[in-house]
Amino acid sequence: MIICDSKDWAREQYAFHPVINQAINWIAETDLSALATGRYEILPDNKMFCLLQEMNTEPAADRPAESHFNYVDIQYLLQGQESIGVARIHADNRITEDFAEERDIVFYENAVNESMIALEPGMFAVFFPHDVHRPCCQTHGTSAIRKLVFKIHLSLFS
Repeated sequence: MIICDSKDWAREQYAFHPVINQAINWIAETDLSALATGRYEILPDNKMFCLLQEMNTEPAADRPAESHFNYVDIQYLLQGQESIGVARIHADNRITEDFAEERDIVFYENAVNESMIALEPGMFAVFFPHDVHRPCCQTHGTSAIRKLVFKIHLSLFS
């Protein structure tokens, strides 16, 4: 897991893989206020796409933890306040729903050694397949959030 703030991007972008830079540059080059919620293809063949989402945060206990196998997530907060739980994959994490084959996602009942990170607008987190994450959690009560979730296929990192 990596966490960054867009205010630091000019200084820190050199530490990131070029495909992550491509996603963050897409944000800078796109008029996000003109975009409706939905899916936006960045690279063909589902190699990189972005989901623009709007929702209300919920208590962490009401949100499932999840992980992916074929994609890296970049979760970029545009509006509101969001906390995201994060932990490494652990043998004691119990799977409650397995959609790995259909949708590249597995949900867990628990996340062993989970820590919470708080995002403000302009901040983003990068989650790799070994990162269990619990997005859309409340920070200081319910918050209406608007966020981008980039899905980047692992093959782009080789």
